[in-house]
Amino acid sequence: MIKTIVSTYSFLLSLGAFYLGITMLSGQGMFAEFPPEWSGVMPFGSWAALALFGMIVFGGGNAAAAAIGWFKDHRAVFGIAAFLGAFCLACTLMPVFLIGEWYLPTVYLFLAGMLQLLLGALGFISLKSKKEVLH
Repeated sequence: MIKTIVSTYSFLLSLGAFYLGITMLSGQGMFAEFPPEWSGVMPFGSWAALALFGMIVFGGGNAAAAAIGWFKDHRAVFGIAAFLGAFCLACTLMPVFLIGEWYLPTVYLFLAGMLQLLLGALGFISLKSKKEVLH
């Protein structure tokens, strides 16, 4: 049951990463201009670079986690989910430390990463409890 929940959540995060990446690449709305105060401070100098990073790492990584969880009977989905959740947290907190400001999307990404990290940890805990019951 927990493997299905983790896999489905990873799939939803993957869809969100690709949607946000495509929106960033469109260069419209709030993504029309890269914030000048971020240039030279953040590791990315444009929305396009940030979008490609997000789609490859978080879109592709979460899609792989979902596929492994759905189609393979393997506990690796929990490790991948926990890693991606922790990495999302680190990437989300980077602007807070480098620029010193919280943005509304930062809060949502922080919560999404924290939930993914907790789901991955819960998956490992459930595996451990199943092993103790069997022995």
